Order: sequence, then C-alpha cells, then structure tokens
Amino acid sequence: MPRWLTFSLLTIVVWGAWGAVSKVASEGVDANTNQVFFTFGLLPLIAIVGRSPRNTGGGAGRRGGIGWAFLTGILGGTGNIAFFHALVMGGKASIVSPVTALFPLVTVILAVTLLHERVGTAQKIGLALALVAIYLLSM
Repeated sequence: MPRWLTFSLLTIVVWGAWGAVSKVASEGVDANTNQVFFTFGLLPLIAIVGRSPRNTGGGAGRRGGIGWAFLTGILGGTGNIAFFHALVMGGKASIVSPVTALFPLVTVILAVTLLHERVGTAQKIGLALALVAIYLLSM
C-alpha cells in the first residue's frame, strides 16, 4: 500500500471520529468556544511537529509558503466555526459531516479556475454526483 494511501485512510478515520466528537462538544458549548478549545487541542501537536525534522531551506519561497499556510489556518478555522455552528443549531452529525465533507467541490472549482488544472469526464460526473449527494443529504 502506498504511504499516501495509508495517511489518507488515517485521515478518514480521524476526521470521522472528529465529526462525531464535535457533535457531542456542541451540546455543551457554543461554536466559538468549541473553536477555542479545538485550537488548544492543537498545542500538543504543534509541540510534536516542532520537534520533527523539516526542510530548513530559507528565502522568499519559504516566507511565501508560511504566508499561504497562515491563510490555510484562517480558512480552516473559519470553516470549523461554521461547522460547529451547524451542529449547535441542531444539525445532525450524520448529515452535517457528510455535507461539509463535500468541500472538495470548491477546491476543484478553484483549481480549474485559478490553477488551470484539468478535470476529466469521470471527475465531472463525480462532481455532479456530489451535488446530488448534497441535495439528498439535506432532505
């Protein structure tokens, strides 16, 4: 099994558990408080990552990458708050998680529009089915 697939499967398991745990948390705290404690939960991971070996290259490319990573954090945190609001407002984890997990639709649109990536016929069909899934899950 390729290493990337191993990490992809781990992501599915961890994020799947995260969705269920987030629903339990939303029953006790509001969305903003949930995000604050979510962020505190990242601190042990920051310590672990800070000790791991990494590319020590410098220069403008690294500064640019750090800027984009910072923007990624802002976008991810904003998405988390919206996700937590959906749960606090009564959304079921079994519905909210799959609907929000269709975020790659936006990624594909941006990748095609801004990065000039190509999408094949099979991917276009998959995107159309994802839109149908959003409709069916929201009923």
